[in-house]
Amino acid sequence: MRLTYLVALTVLLAPLGSTALAADPASSKPKAKTKAAAAAVAGYSVASVAATSSAPAVEAANQRCLESVVAQQLAQAEPLCVQAVGEAEKSAPNTKHHATAISNLASLLAQQGKLIEAEAGFKRALARYESAMGPNHLSVATSLSQLAGFYYQHDRYAEAEPLYRRALNLDERALGADHPEVAKDLYNLANVLALQGKHKEADAAHQRCLVVREKVLGANDPAVARSLAGIGTNFAMEGRLSEAEKAFERATQISEAALGADHPETRYCRGWLGKVQTKRLASFGE
Repeated sequence: MRLTYLVALTVLLAPLGSTALAADPASSKPKAKTKAAAAAVAGYSVASVAATSSAPAVEAANQRCLESVVAQQLAQAEPLCVQAVGEAEKSAPNTKHHATAISNLASLLAQQGKLIEAEAGFKRALARYESAMGPNHLSVATSLSQLAGFYYQHDRYAEAEPLYRRALNLDERALGADHPEVAKDLYNLANVLALQGKHKEADAAHQRCLVVREKVLGANDPAVARSLAGIGTNFAMEGRLSEAEKAFERATQISEAALGADHPETRYCRGWLGKVQTKRLASFGE
């Protein structure tokens, strides 16, 4: 009976979409909005990196690779990323720069759909960061989140969970409990817990994330709306429709005020709100 209800609810609320339940990215670097802007950023940042880095050739190569990946110029990015790894292996082996080159190439491979090679690359990058920086460095936390995010995107939630837990532990020890990066880790962990049916644990992580984001970012930040949408989704999956409705109502209000009525995240929240309301009203006649 419980399984039948969950299947019916899943069908009603499908598709989940990828906006509110997507893993928050491991990197907080801003993305260029256009290819022209990405090119302009590349010209500035590569020169800056080359002037200040202890390994200027590797850093400049890494930056060119990364910005091509961010701009989704995949054909252009591939030789740049391969070149960056080669430059790192030659002039800065087994360093943070080498790990970054491997990680950037893995991100490109993932975008190209080369999943086996991408997973191997993310794992290799993590091992390099741990070797070069030590197991408790923030770069290791970022690398853990990248590998976890890869697993998350391919529905490998049980594999993502321990990686997100470890990233959370590292970030919390280094940055403190009330840091946006810690909130991001909590959000990602909560989502993989919910998708494994661990709703009580997911709710605890989501609620803690919400408290941190409200405290640090303010009650009307889009990240707060994202947390509320995660809370609502978890409640809906659990069949707690009244609580889900309240969470999505507030998420929709915040997202609409902060991002606009037509923003994808606002549409996501509003769509879920309507579906939950429909299901809740239908349940009165059952």
